[in-house]
Amino acid sequence: MSFKLLVSAVIALVVGYYWLNYVKRGPIYESDKKLDGRTVLITGGNSGLGKVLAMDLAKRGARVVIASRNLEKSSKVKDEIIKESGNHEVRAMQVDLEDFDSVRKFAKEFDESEKYLDYLVNNAGLTLEGMTKYGINRYFVISYFSRFLLTNLLLDKMKKQSAERPVRIINLVTFAYKYAEVTESGMTKDPKGFMDMFTVTAQTDLANIQFMRNLSRQNNGITTYNFNPGWVYTEGYDTNLFYEARLLFYVPMILFGQELHYGYQPLLKLLLDDSVVKYSSEFFTGFDHEELLPHATNDSAWEPLMKKSLEVTGLSSI
Repeated sequence: MSFKLLVSAVIALVVGYYWLNYVKRGPIYESDKKLDGRTVLITGGNSGLGKVLAMDLAKRGARVVIASRNLEKSSKVKDEIIKESGNHEVRAMQVDLEDFDSVRKFAKEFDESEKYLDYLVNNAGLTLEGMTKYGINRYFVISYFSRFLLTNLLLDKMKKQSAERPVRIINLVTFAYKYAEVTESGMTKDPKGFMDMFTVTAQTDLANIQFMRNLSRQNNGITTYNFNPGWVYTEGYDTNLFYEARLLFYVPMILFGQELHYGYQPLLKLLLDDSVVKYSSEFFTGFDHEELLPHATNDSAWEPLMKKSLEVTGLSSI
């Protein structure tokens, strides 16, 4: 074997090792914490990060409620989780986050039938074009306004128990908030193409962050977290994105997207670890806590956003 060939082989091995262990894989959150008697609600819990999280929490003894639009698919996932975990405290419920009436119906049923809500994971979200009957684009409704509505409809339940049973709320967001300012045009414009969709994504992320900061400031025993999973290759990634994004990201995601088993590990830490309580309302990329940029901590921006959120969702107050 020539020297050049040997060097090339060594470099290939090193690069391959790094790619496998630090790009496709990652650290594992080690914890034997049990969640017997605790209730977890995961929107979009029938696929991707939500599904693997639901499986893990069920194995820890939690009562897990999977909320999604596709009840048939969720029921199959529920049966799969019960079979693998041995935990029969798993429930599938239907909610269409594009329809505020469906969100209200779901929240009422959940509130009346579930005694507690210890962990709320607002995970559901799709990158979609199109407008809703509310005059707001689909992405903003699904990824922010329905989260705002659902969380507030269940807030009294969480507040009442928080003194004895601390509550955690996690919103999944992205790094795009760094480039955003929430505007009404971002809500009412039908996003066409990559740049429009990036702008809407950024604005919904910033709106979610400001919402979580407001909840955390209330000092009601509820801690909140904004979680950016980064590049995680999940089920349906190539079909849930609009066409231009599929062209742009599909191959890089296959090459550099983290495997699902490793991608959800930081979520476990945010749900289970006592060390993160001091970071309530803050932003995490994977396991790493990141300081929010100044425009995201401008709490005066919440007042107009709150008024708009109440107006769009039909809530009288929060």
